[in-house]
Formats: sequence, C-alpha cells, structure tokens
Amino acid sequence: KFLKEKINILVVEPGKSPYLASVEDTLEAFSKIVGGPIEVGCSLPHRVMLLCNSEGKHLGLPPNRTHPNGQDYIAGTFFLCGYEDDHFSSLPAAQQEMFQAFFRKPGEFMMVGTDTMCGSLRGLTEAVRKLWDRMKDNESVILTKYGGPKEGAPV
Repeated sequence: KFLKEKINILVVEPGKSPYLASVEDTLEAFSKIVGGPIEVGCSLPHRVMLLCNSEGKHLGLPPNRTHPNGQDYIAGTFFLCGYEDDHFSSLPAAQQEMFQAFFRKPGEFMMVGTDTMCGSLRGLTEAVRKLWDRMKDNESVILTKYGGPKEGAPV
C-alpha cells in the first residue's frame, strides 16, 4: 500500500497555544484539521502558508486569532506549513519557533451587535462610535466576548 508523505505543521486552535503535528500531505487531512473546505489564507514571510476553513465565519466558528495582516480575524482552527516548488511542505524549525511565539497568546474578541467582530480596543472603540451614530433612542445592542483570561484568572 502506498503511504502518503507526512509534513510537520503548526496547528492553532481557538483559545489554545499552538502545537506541532505531523500530518499526511493531502487536502483531505488538511480539511479534517480545519473542519471543512480549505482556504489558503495568506502567504507569510519565509514561504509559510496559513490554511484555514474557507467557511469559518459563515459557519459561526469561534474567532481564533487576529489575522497577521491586522485587518481581520481567523475563525476556527488553522495551521501553518511551508511552501516550496509549488507544493506544501514541512514548516522549518526556525519558523515553528517564530510562529509559536507569534500565535502563543489566544485572541480576545468582542462582537458588537451581530455583524462586527473586534480584535483590539481600538477596533472596538471605532465600531461602538459608528454604532452610536446610527442608533435610535431606546435601541439596544448586545456585546459578546470571546477568549481572554478565565474568570478569576490573573491578568
């Protein structure tokens, strides 16, 4: 029986520290990790690829980390791998350490109403200001927090 080649990746789940995993280099294995169809989210420095669930936000998967470009967030589990010669490859050791440190701290997010997710105090302030200008008298909005320290945990 033909064995598929395995590659070393860095898996990042919502609310958890990143961890290394060795997986088969197949779209089926990648899809299982992210829980659905694969989207190559971005190309990071050093030929590193970020792969996530292409329907994560639409499915309401929990926010995980702020996107490395700082403009958005990644919903659900994602992983990082290398990319060389037009195919995915193992994440080199230097990048494993670098991105474990980069994604070590789980994200904190605030949903304002039903359509605006904020991953920073600045983003939250801007979203609330815009909402404030649109709200009518006696209207209310629900804020939903995701992530951050557990109740009673030291900050």
